[in-house]
Order: sequence, then C-alpha cells, then structure tokens
Amino acid sequence: MESGDTASQKSGMLDRAVTLLELIATHADGIGVREAARQTGIDRSAVSRILTRFEELGYAQQERERGMYAAGPRLFSIVAALAERDSLAKAAEPLLKKLVSRFNETCYAVARVDDTLVYRAKVDCDNTIRYVIELGKPFPLVSGASGMAILTGMTAEEREAIINRPLVAHTEASITDPEELRAQIAHDLEVGYSYSPGRWVPNGGGVAAPFYDAAGRCAGAITLSSPMDRMRRLDIPEVGAAVREAARLMSERLGLLP
Repeated sequence: MESGDTASQKSGMLDRAVTLLELIATHADGIGVREAARQTGIDRSAVSRILTRFEELGYAQQERERGMYAAGPRLFSIVAALAERDSLAKAAEPLLKKLVSRFNETCYAVARVDDTLVYRAKVDCDNTIRYVIELGKPFPLVSGASGMAILTGMTAEEREAIINRPLVAHTEASITDPEELRAQIAHDLEVGYSYSPGRWVPNGGGVAAPFYDAAGRCAGAITLSSPMDRMRRLDIPEVGAAVREAARLMSERLGLLP
C-alpha cells in the first residue's frame, strides 16, 4: 500500500504532465521549455524532462532549430479517434453536405475552445485544388472567417478582451487595428455572417456564421472555404445566407430554442 506522501507525489507528477500536455495542444506554433515553465509555474528542469518524455512517446515533437514543442503524431491520432465519436461532428455532417452539394466548396464545423477555435469536422468538395485546414489543431480567433464569426457570437465583454490583445497580421489583408476590427464585427453582426478575403492565409477565402449551444453560448461556426480565385466567382451574400441558415439549424440541433 502506498504511503500518503508517495501517492501525493504521483498525483503531482500527473497534474504537471496533464498541464503541459494541454499547453502544447493549445499552442499551434509550439512552446519552449522556458515559456512553458513561466506559464505553468512548473520547475524548468521538470518541464524539460516531461516534454522530452512526451516526444519519446509521440505526444509532442520538437522543432530542433527553435527548440519549440508542438503536438505530436500520437496526440493527433487520439484526436482523430475521438472525432469519430464526436457528437458535434455528427450533428454538423448533413448540414455541411448540403452546403457542399450546393456550392461545391469544402465546408467545416468549427468548435470554440476557450479563446481558440478547432476545426472538428469537414466535408470535401470535388475540386482538384482545395483550401485544406488541419482538423484538431487550435487556431487564434482573429483574422479568418471562422474566428470572426465566433467573435460576433460572443458577448461584448468576451469580444473586447480578445480585441484588446495585440492583433497579429497573418497576411497583408489581416485586420490589425482594433477600431477597424470593431467596425468589421459590427458589419458582420448586421449581415449575420463573416467573410474573409485572404485575411488568414494568402489566396484563401472563407464565409462563416456562428452557432450556439442550448445555453445560448457561442459554441463555434459553420464555415465554407475556398481558394480566392473561385471565391471571387461566388455570390458572397448568397453563400453567407446559406451558411447562416446552416448555423441556425446547427444551433437547433444543439438544443437552442428559437
């Protein structure tokens, strides 16, 4: 039988490991040992040992030049396995298929995870050239259509907390001025959808609308994505109305009352 001290030590080690696993899972560009120690309060040598072990097990991978740790292949395989049982993905699938059959562009169901977003499900178009987004990987809320749509679905207080942080330019079209971002959000709220003409990746466009859970909290977005050369040939208000309707139906599927 374990002593109280031994059990406490094991519990503490597990807590630290889980904390660091969550940290690397939510940092799309990776995180270094020093920064991980600073954010978690865990001793730097312990952080180094745990992340090294994660790399050995495939839960993390290190970019040698920068020394940054990011999610590894084994962690992504677990995410993929869980996605097979994902109720959100199952609820979204018929809605995404309907959008794809109408516009023949890839569509996604995106989940809001704290102050990030994660693409949880997709239905591909049959175009040879597609704008592909990695499932299960966290992304920031600002710039792209999905993030902008989720911002419009947040409360004003939640939204301002994100807008007041430094805004990063991902492309030349990215919005980095807080006032310009507020104005864009006001416009998106009025029309009920968000349109990103290359604000997240060059030559990648998207149209998205937020959906809500049973409590009325913004839970994510329905998104149509396309290379910009094809996006420019689409009727954006028509796409926006269709995506907005899909998001409304998604909210109903999640229990939101009309």
